[in-house]
Amino acid sequence: MAERLQYVDGAEKIFVFDQVYPLTAANEQANQKKLNAFGFMAKLNPFKRPKDETVLLSKHVLRYEPFWHVVTTRAVDYSRELIYPVEIGNAYANKVIINGKEYSIAEQGNKRTINLQAIEFSHRKIKYEDHLDGLSRELKKGALANYINKYKVQEQSVLELPEAIVPQLRLPMLMQKIRQTLAAEVINAHEFQDDLITVEKVHLYYRPVFAFEFAWTTEDKVGVIEVDGLTGEVIENGQWFREKLQAITTREMLFEMGSELASAFVPGGGAAVKVIEKITAD
Repeated sequence: MAERLQYVDGAEKIFVFDQVYPLTAANEQANQKKLNAFGFMAKLNPFKRPKDETVLLSKHVLRYEPFWHVVTTRAVDYSRELIYPVEIGNAYANKVIINGKEYSIAEQGNKRTINLQAIEFSHRKIKYEDHLDGLSRELKKGALANYINKYKVQEQSVLELPEAIVPQLRLPMLMQKIRQTLAAEVINAHEFQDDLITVEKVHLYYRPVFAFEFAWTTEDKVGVIEVDGLTGEVIENGQWFREKLQAITTREMLFEMGSELASAFVPGGGAAVKVIEKITAD
């Protein structure tokens, strides 16, 4: 049986963090670390080492980087065929009749049993919750969840952030990752009666990050120092992202719902997903 997908009403949301760390402090932090913007080996080279007077700030930007917080539940109804061994306590019994069917008694050591053929019907729920960087980077474990727990955010229905970075991990890719993770759970079944994934939260967050690009004038090289706009943490040898949201973007445009999601959710085209349902949260 093909998996089904449903969204809790209001599951898709966009949030933007309020900036905490000021530009002046971030600029000072970046200048202190600017010689580290060109990689570890550049600092060790005794002949071509970046120096304070040869490394100059060329440009800076306050950008907004995306990450996801997703909560889903897979609910599975399934059955399996198996044999229940039932121990017979009467040492003198040589057969048992249950509901008109006769069962012979098998002896193994000191145990006397009959074997009942049965079908078990089960219901199982598998929870999935994670925080994933929208730029598909491996970040410090727990860092993204910590942002949500500690810092103030504003929910957005329309995103007016010209320096917001376009997520590389788009919603269809995210849902495919979730499906693969949930499918990896081993379920011993002969038949599935229902297999439903409910998306409870798929929240897209944008957090502020300062990026300072420095030019190493004598070597015609550039490097980037990043400063977290919430914590003030400095990231040496950073990146300068060019793919930004060029226009005002609605929530629906960012979440890319529709046939693209269905195609990503079921490999081969999405024919097995006929309807993406909406349900109301409890």
